[in-house]
Amino acid sequence: MRVQLAFQIDELPIGYRLGVLSIIKEMIKNGSTAYYEQIFETGKHQIKPFGYSTYIKNLKIDGNKIFGDELIVTVSSSSYEWMMHLINGSHKKKDYQYKNYRFYLKSKRLLPKVNISDPVVTFSTKSPILLERKEKGPVLSTDSLFEKEFQYISGLIIEGLADRKPYAPIRVLKAAMTKQVIKENLHQSEDRFIYLTANKGIIQLEGHPDDLQVLYDNGVSFRRSLGLGLLEVEEVKSESWKR
Repeated sequence: MRVQLAFQIDELPIGYRLGVLSIIKEMIKNGSTAYYEQIFETGKHQIKPFGYSTYIKNLKIDGNKIFGDELIVTVSSSSYEWMMHLINGSHKKKDYQYKNYRFYLKSKRLLPKVNISDPVVTFSTKSPILLERKEKGPVLSTDSLFEKEFQYISGLIIEGLADRKPYAPIRVLKAAMTKQVIKENLHQSEDRFIYLTANKGIIQLEGHPDDLQVLYDNGVSFRRSLGLGLLEVEEVKSESWKR
């Protein structure tokens, strides 16, 4: 299930993704304080049942500032409860503040539901995929370990959200991807940045349709809370599948 939120903006910091996350969390809290506490306080170390992507219309960058007309945030989740509280919470407030930056919620709309029933699906990245190895840096689609690391993060997400092991290994059949370096601020000081090297483009996956659905619904990436790893279906290859 996906919803698209359109915000009027004037300017944003270059590291704006934590601001978007704070708005999503505020909407959930406005929808249900009990659910917010369950997800973000009691379950703060658990995998969260959502992913999102951002797009800025008429984007211009000047130093550490972003200028644009509109910020489009696409939020996706496999959890009906999550989406219900997000949508209900979005009805209660239109003006949001992050540091000194203002977001005004202009509109929202549900997107058509996509049901995956095929074992081979070609996806495009609505937001780039970040794969990292501890102390060894990012993994790019051209690296020999890309499929192994993709299987690792896919397994974590499926186990965390579907409460089971993947029905079959997720295979990366093709990857036509380029690297994208993301500059983000995870600290209070606005001049302390981290740089994340992620993958954007086209990726063709093979796996059980139920597993691919979990990845499509919730995103597949490290640091999904920064709006990374959301996928869009580009093409399917119909074949029979037996669990």
